[in-house]
Amino acid sequence: MVYTEYNKMTKKEITSYQFAERIKSALIISSKMLAVVETLKDSELELELEGAKKTMFAFFDGLFTETGIALNATGMQEFMQVEEKVMEVKRKIEEGDYDGAYTNLGRAVSHATTACDRTMRTLIEKGLL
Repeated sequence: MVYTEYNKMTKKEITSYQFAERIKSALIISSKMLAVVETLKDSELELELEGAKKTMFAFFDGLFTETGIALNATGMQEFMQVEEKVMEVKRKIEEGDYDGAYTNLGRAVSHATTACDRTMRTLIEKGLL
């Protein structure tokens, strides 16, 4: 029984680590996307900016699905915090506040990194990383 409990804990930590890494990666990709959106803010092509925003928001919607699954699978509140910060990023983009969007995106990355670090330490202690 102890062995089975150990395996369940290890499986949860590995799952949490994988989710955290994927979400962190998606956030880094979104920062690259935000840089492109920002270059269009002074563009005379308003439709181009709106299309870029729609694309970015669709990416965020996919990320929200991923963070929801991660939260349900792991119970780690960092994933909810990532989602909250990304919602702030969306709001800041709509307001045209790109500095604020970058700030909140950085905070989201920090939350994902915290989740990753916590599980990574445990996996290292168990000799699995």
